[in-house]
Amino acid sequence: MPSSIGTLSFSELASKIKALSVASPEEAEAQFPGSPNFAKYIAQLFLEDRLFDILPRLETQLQIVRRFFPPVRPALDPYTSTQIGIFSKRFDDYEIGRFLGYPECCMRSFAENVRYGIDEGHVQELKGSGMKAFATTAGFIPCSIFCREAQNRGLLSFIEPNEIGNLRALEKETAMRLPHFHPEYREHYFEVRLL
Repeated sequence: MPSSIGTLSFSELASKIKALSVASPEEAEAQFPGSPNFAKYIAQLFLEDRLFDILPRLETQLQIVRRFFPPVRPALDPYTSTQIGIFSKRFDDYEIGRFLGYPECCMRSFAENVRYGIDEGHVQELKGSGMKAFATTAGFIPCSIFCREAQNRGLLSFIEPNEIGNLRALEKETAMRLPHFHPEYREHYFEVRLL
């Protein structure tokens, strides 16, 4: 059975983190030229054994994602995100965005237009599209719901309303099997908008 684009996208992100678990900080810096400081930081944390519990959590989330076959990549487990520094202000939005595989156009829109969530512009695009719903990776803000690059990377997809239940079931199981204390991501791994 072939993987969904959301599953492939999540698997690619997991592979990046796994690669950093065995890389020296210098190797990490060279392997990730778009995110050298962030990659070096994660590799250093692994080297200091400060991320000892991350890989088992990542593998659990990957197993869940493979089972639910989502059209969009779910957000990374918030505990893992916090531990590796995704929410840290030590790195700029572009460095984090590149590591997460976000398109440059979407990073520019987020940083330069100060778009911190799905906004009225996205909703208006949906209304004019003839589609009934779309989903994005939670925390990812596309420049447009029509961004082809975001769609190709598994970060955004038009969906049918009957697909929402599968996304919510994935979120619920992930929250149950990977408990964490991040207040905004209890069962929130996708952003879904429905007309």
